[in-house]
Amino acid sequence: MTPPPGQADAQRCVGVEAGTDDAERWREATALRQQWPKWVVIWLAPMQRFRAYRRLPGARRDTTLTAFTAADLGMLIGQAEDSARARTRRQAVSAATHEPIHRDRGK
Repeated sequence: MTPPPGQADAQRCVGVEAGTDDAERWREATALRQQWPKWVVIWLAPMQRFRAYRRLPGARRDTTLTAFTAADLGMLIGQAEDSARARTRRQAVSAATHEPIHRDRGK
């Protein structure tokens, strides 16, 4: 069966080889979930992409990451975790160095 116009090109761009099934991508997503258990990792077959979700410490909203390959998504998750740890450390240092302001109200 011939793929729809543009799909073959899109598959080549994202590194999906002809004949590669979604089951392998789901196995890769499962491996990422085992490596990063706090993340929800899925394979979006229609988009031919991996996606990961997590609420990182100090974040107001969930973090969403998307990548063409499992390896790229793993790298993005690592970078997000590193960034969150650095932000948490900065906040802890900032909180420790700020002394409370006491105002004498003259009472």
